[in-house]
Amino acid sequence: MGPMIPASVETWFRAARRRWPTVEWPIERFHLHLGADDPKHPEDMFLGGAASDRMEPAWAVIHVEVRPEVMRRVLRVSRRSEAPEDLWAEALARLISDDSEGLSLANGRRQARIRRFRGLVPIPAFFALVAKRIAVDRIRKASRVKLGLDGDTAEPVAEVEPRPRPQQEAESMELADRFAVEFAAAFRSLTPTRQALLSLVYGHGMGKADAGRVLGMRDYEVSRELGASMRSLRERLESVNPGTWTLAAAERWTRAWSELSQSTEGGSLHDA
Repeated sequence: MGPMIPASVETWFRAARRRWPTVEWPIERFHLHLGADDPKHPEDMFLGGAASDRMEPAWAVIHVEVRPEVMRRVLRVSRRSEAPEDLWAEALARLISDDSEGLSLANGRRQARIRRFRGLVPIPAFFALVAKRIAVDRIRKASRVKLGLDGDTAEPVAEVEPRPRPQQEAESMELADRFAVEFAAAFRSLTPTRQALLSLVYGHGMGKADAGRVLGMRDYEVSRELGASMRSLRERLESVNPGTWTLAAAERWTRAWSELSQSTEGGSLHDA
């Protein structure tokens, strides 16, 4: 007799089966795939788990439902590297490839690498992160070639640090995406004046005195409001995920938020 399946897992399983009736993945496999995780997106984790077991209906759902959203998300970054379709195809190839740490299946193959998706973000966001990482890597490589830092005639460039293993890479991307969503929510919770102040100082590199003049604030008010804004961000982010807050991360994300807000007129940082 197998292990008792918690009521929450049964609820998630039924919801996923209603959503994707063609994906006939056993609840026992879903329970095993979940392990001790408590995912934010359990239905998406069901789909990813079924796909990791190489169930064709799961991959068919991913192609029909996930692909269009991923294509939309990678459109902007793809303008500097490859067409969205190419980025989608390569991301798909990576996530469908054998996972050396996965279980052996009945057909003799290992589970697919998508098993490392743990439901921290929606599955389209995870695919998009993989595709964007591919695009960014290509942009960086092209830049290195232009600068003569790469290629057959140039001296090899030493790696500053070893590349993370695929599992670490996937997990770090998913955690980064979760932090981006949480930072966006925390930033939006600030008053409009504090959002503007942070954007001017940390987003656009404006001096505090100049930012104060733009916003009609005295010097002491600028320092006071900057400090209060950062404390508010820290308290909110630390309450959601202890240990994720750093001043440098807040400044980087403020800069990213400011650039994105300016280019998309208030679009979501999650779509970056």
